[in-house]
Amino acid sequence: MPPSDQQAVFEAAGRLGSMEVLTTQTSAVVSMLRALYAAHPEPAKVRFHFDRLIGQLLTSPYLGHDPDHALILQDTAATLVRPPLEPDPVR
Repeated sequence: MPPSDQQAVFEAAGRLGSMEVLTTQTSAVVSMLRALYAAHPEPAKVRFHFDRLIGQLLTSPYLGHDPDHALILQDTAATLVRPPLEPDPVR
């Protein structure tokens, strides 16, 4: 990917609004994390530590009392470790 034109990015962010920008940025981060997980030589170790961290978040004061936050966190965590629906075509 070529480097971004920061002025164009700034203008696009203004047109989209902060929530759409955050959603788009989150999609990029999720994609990178899924790629790293898929390429890791020991995915079981990654999954073990990831599950422990998610468990700690779920019992933290921030999320422990809010079932909506907990539900969103669990769904996001499941999305991060789910295998791709279709493999990328080999070029």
